[in-house]
Amino acid sequence: MPAGVTPTVGDLDTWIGYGFSGVRLAVPVAADGHFPVTAGWPAPDATAPASTDPGLGQVEGLARTFTGRGMRVVLRLVPAARGQALSSATLAAGLGRLATRFRGEPGLIGYEVPAGAGAGAALSDAVAAQDPHHLLWRDRPAPFDAAATVAVNDPTGYLVGWKDGSPAAVRGLVAAADAFGLSWFYDARSGTGGTVGTDPPPAPGGGPLPAAPAEIVRPYPVAVAGTPESLRFDAARVLTVTYRPGSPAGGSLAAGAATAISVPAWSYPQGYQVQVTGARVTSAPGAGLLCVVAEPGAARVEVRVAPAAAGPQVSAPSNAGAGGCAPSPGPVVAGSAGSGGPAAAPADRGDGEEYSGPLLWVLPLVGAAVAAALLAFVLRPWRRRSGWSAPDPALPAPRPAPAETADPWPVAAPGRAPVSADPAGRGD
Repeated sequence: MPAGVTPTVGDLDTWIGYGFSGVRLAVPVAADGHFPVTAGWPAPDATAPASTDPGLGQVEGLARTFTGRGMRVVLRLVPAARGQALSSATLAAGLGRLATRFRGEPGLIGYEVPAGAGAGAALSDAVAAQDPHHLLWRDRPAPFDAAATVAVNDPTGYLVGWKDGSPAAVRGLVAAADAFGLSWFYDARSGTGGTVGTDPPPAPGGGPLPAAPAEIVRPYPVAVAGTPESLRFDAARVLTVTYRPGSPAGGSLAAGAATAISVPAWSYPQGYQVQVTGARVTSAPGAGLLCVVAEPGAARVEVRVAPAAAGPQVSAPSNAGAGGCAPSPGPVVAGSAGSGGPAAAPADRGDGEEYSGPLLWVLPLVGAAVAAALLAFVLRPWRRRSGWSAPDPALPAPRPAPAETADPWPVAAPGRAPVSADPAGRGD
């Protein structure tokens, strides 16, 4: 999301309907490390005490707009003016102020700085001194493709740079992310040599609103109640997810813990059908958030979602994330397209578990089969940044988010909130 543009309720509804689960928000910082007012954002609270950082009040309000709808947020520092260089001193001062303001903010993935910013531990220390709960992420070329970009907190990382932004490049990168369970945010190119997530604030009024690329609207598991094994979405729009209900550490999950799968209506215009092995469906037919609970004693669960010839229209969830798979008050009867019974308990999100960072670095060295084996040892929810490996040309392109008269803004890609050391979007 670019600085200086305020989302509408329609924007948020559209993104949640697409299955997006978070936002990477550009935060302008001045050369002295302070945060000025940004034109186009709501004015700071006039009743708040005077501050040298009025822009932080604007950012706080925007962040809560997103987290209030279940989305997660990364705060990325960008120059307040075109041509401004973000020195190490500027970034350290800005991060200290940012971390002081947001250290207790729920739904935050952390803070991100540009490639080449700072050296050593100075920037990390600036965050840690004020905020022990959230991580600092640094942009750098992706080890598996130097033309792509990742944001890293060793040894974890998430994809943010999409090469030339062409459909072929996006398809290739989302396919790689799917195979390795990597988190990502889609960052639209700005036309000025940068992206909406790296540029300074645009002139008031912004630019034209680009539509969400078809390649990034697709079904995916929002949270997995167990140990993920494989994820595949093919050209026939069939999603297959497999996982083991237990954790890699040998522990057990809460009874009724649910795997939550986002099913966008755009991917299934005539509805969808579900086949499950080793589990039961607990969400209503046509639910945009499909909830699946493992059967007692099941060693492995497979969920297969496919287009229906004629089924209930997909209904978008009101909020992003896995919260729609609420605790179940009792047993539920399984159904082929959703039982319509009460939903199951939220999926275990692996809070406190570390992300297996080597998955990011071995990408050019191993194939998808090996990746699937490696993923068997990782416990964490798949946090969608969106992605689609093979869009169907017969379907219409996703519509852009509704634009306001003065402030159209491009679709940002999702994320999920972290707590200690998980990649963005999966954030725990």
